[in-house]
Amino acid sequence: MFFLIITLAMGLLMPFQTAANSRLRQVVGPAYISTLVSFTVSTLALLLVSLLAGIPILPTETMLAEAPWWSWFVGIVAVVTITIAIHLFKEIGQLQALIIPMFSQLIFSLLIDHFGWFGAKVIPLGTSRIIGAVLLIIGVILVVVLPRLKAGQKAVGASTGSRQTFWQLMAILSGCLSASITGAYAQLSSIVGNPVQATTVAFFVATVALLLFCTCLGKTQLVGKAFSRQMTEQREPSNESEGPSRDGIRRSQYPWWMWAGGLCGAVIVFGNAWLVPKVGVGVFSMALLVGQLGLSMLMEHHGWLGAPRKRVSWLQIAGILLMLAGVALIRL
Repeated sequence: MFFLIITLAMGLLMPFQTAANSRLRQVVGPAYISTLVSFTVSTLALLLVSLLAGIPILPTETMLAEAPWWSWFVGIVAVVTITIAIHLFKEIGQLQALIIPMFSQLIFSLLIDHFGWFGAKVIPLGTSRIIGAVLLIIGVILVVVLPRLKAGQKAVGASTGSRQTFWQLMAILSGCLSASITGAYAQLSSIVGNPVQATTVAFFVATVALLLFCTCLGKTQLVGKAFSRQMTEQREPSNESEGPSRDGIRRSQYPWWMWAGGLCGAVIVFGNAWLVPKVGVGVFSMALLVGQLGLSMLMEHHGWLGAPRKRVSWLQIAGILLMLAGVALIRL
């Protein structure tokens, strides 16, 4: 129960991470640049923790020999998953972009547990897990699907025909990759023997790959521009804190918390590497989802971090309770 509560708490970080990265994208522009900034913050934070705790950063020859070669590049897979998710909202609409990956992640994470893929502990797909999965699906429908349908959001996005089908398949792939990443981080952690070291290596490899990609595109100057803007805003007189800056962007678009998305990501991935061997891929993924949706509802209800205010309905509350019951059954 303790590990389950910790996983739910980590899910609370995901809406904050999303809000921070979204605001960061408004400043730096292209999504791959904001992703680079976020991963850089994560990597630096993990390197600092490793140095302070005396944890080795580089893997040993034994670790390199025991771990599958692809496990060291799981951070790059995470970047690919994020890139797909960014395009989904445009191609198939917000509703499908949220629901299809959620459902595919749920199903694939249970399959990972059932077959023991990625070195995961085998947890058979019994009756309680199937009922728990059904409760989770009903909960997601109550929390996410019905409110958006009532608000007039269509399940179909801008794309049509074969293009839409392609991106729907990519949405399924995105959910499967998310579940796979969860299992791969856990496997790497078990081989390395330390979740901090495993997380640091994965983030470092992904950050270097992103940096090389952005350098090839000649876009790395946007990162420096974002930091210089932030420093300029901090030097501005406080009595003009809501006035426009020289480039026409209001200072309120540069809150300090927009740089914290990377810290949240580091904590979540560390929790992944630490907790999955203890609770399983299915429980971790679903508990994380419940925490994420629960705090997202509160953020929208109160308008926190610039989220548009939306009243939370009793059906949504009932949906969260059903999801909690589903997670409990999957944990049995």
